[in-house]
Amino acid sequence: MAYLTQPDYVKYICSCGQLKPITNLYFCRHCLKIRCGFCICHEVDSHYCANCLENMPSSEARLKKNRCSSCFACPSCFHTLSTRATLARDPAGGDGKPPKKMYYLSCFNCRWTSRDVGIPDQPVASGGWPERTNPFTSRFNQLLEYYKAIAQQEKQEKLDKERKKFVTRGKYINLTDKTGLTGAMARNIAGLPSSESSSTVISNFVPSQASADVEELPEDYHLKEIDLKQITRMSQRTSCPELQPSLASRLSPRPRALCVKRSQRCRACDHNLTKPEYNPGSVKFKIELLAFYHVPEVKIISYETIKPGGTSALLLKLSNPTAHEMTIRMLQPEDVPDTEEEHKSIEKTLEKSLSLEKDVSWNACFPRRPPPPRAGSVGLPAVSLTLAQRDDAAEYDDEPPGDNDDIILWRKSNKLALRLKLTTDPEARVGTAAYFSFAIQYSYRNTVPPSATVVQHSDHTLYTTVILDLGKVCE
Repeated sequence: MAYLTQPDYVKYICSCGQLKPITNLYFCRHCLKIRCGFCICHEVDSHYCANCLENMPSSEARLKKNRCSSCFACPSCFHTLSTRATLARDPAGGDGKPPKKMYYLSCFNCRWTSRDVGIPDQPVASGGWPERTNPFTSRFNQLLEYYKAIAQQEKQEKLDKERKKFVTRGKYINLTDKTGLTGAMARNIAGLPSSESSSTVISNFVPSQASADVEELPEDYHLKEIDLKQITRMSQRTSCPELQPSLASRLSPRPRALCVKRSQRCRACDHNLTKPEYNPGSVKFKIELLAFYHVPEVKIISYETIKPGGTSALLLKLSNPTAHEMTIRMLQPEDVPDTEEEHKSIEKTLEKSLSLEKDVSWNACFPRRPPPPRAGSVGLPAVSLTLAQRDDAAEYDDEPPGDNDDIILWRKSNKLALRLKLTTDPEARVGTAAYFSFAIQYSYRNTVPPSATVVQHSDHTLYTTVILDLGKVCE
């Protein structure tokens, strides 16, 4: 149960201990675990422009600084600019020369045009729009080369220190030890700058110096009337951080940033969880192992006011998103089998992928699996519940819901509604969050065969823990 503008009233506990709504979780069909954004690896497959849908490889996107060369954003309202054509007569050609078609940029939302800021019209519609030059470009390049040289020097010092620890010298001296050609040849092969060039950049760098001489403000600075139409907003200045124009006449169109198609991979088994399709007309190779396609979904229908030491009714709706019959049994969170080994394997793969240090003292201060906070207990049914397989056509049936008893209010297709009893602790303070939790044991049929020779599907019994946010404890 997740909303765009409201809090997440129902959250699931991931295999790493994070609390997430079901819309932000994934399900790995190979290791049969629920995964969140911290349990997966993100891989960029390709870059594309969201406006013109042009695909480009990563090398080309890096050269274009992750910007599209043909799509521009309005500097005033940030909508996509459109190219308009007009006929303009060359003043030097005289009256006998026919008019020439020229192009300019225009915004259909705020009516901003490139002519408003003095950008000349272009003879082609593909581009070639002039960009304002940054007066501090040379200084930025010097700082970039300086920090690159420092990083290269520190990396080389670290490698030399490690080499001195483990290098064992033989009885005879090689020619490379005398001349030192090995390090220079390795740098040339790898395309890295030599140590002499990095030291030269560091020695020739001139640091910035603060000056006490500040230009005085003009005399009419506080008396001159301000025209708000000619002053840029904060959002307009931050959209162009290298120039930060203060006047509207200095605005210039910004190229659209590129979007990425990414695939997400499980950290434990390295299998794909999501993979976009390369051809929009075909979904044959598309992978979307989202949790709400494989895990039973819990929704809150209604509940009574939560009071300390009192009892209240809770109405829940359970649904089966899979294409097979599912058996569900509701348990207390402490009855779920421990998966501490799974947590350790996820942490090891996380440290390996991020190249973290061996010091894991942070894990003692910040536990990966927090205990579920509870303001009371949930009275769970002692029987197993059976949910039919998902049938999209059954949503339009006119049959009335069935199974009306003390526990199950109604049942329709792959959904059923439950009536549960909540018991709040007498020590619960008024105004605190009312959290209730329970575990779900459900049957899952894995449709992924373990090998090419074995086609038979396997059934598994899985567990998940659900946290319910029922507002505040009232008087």
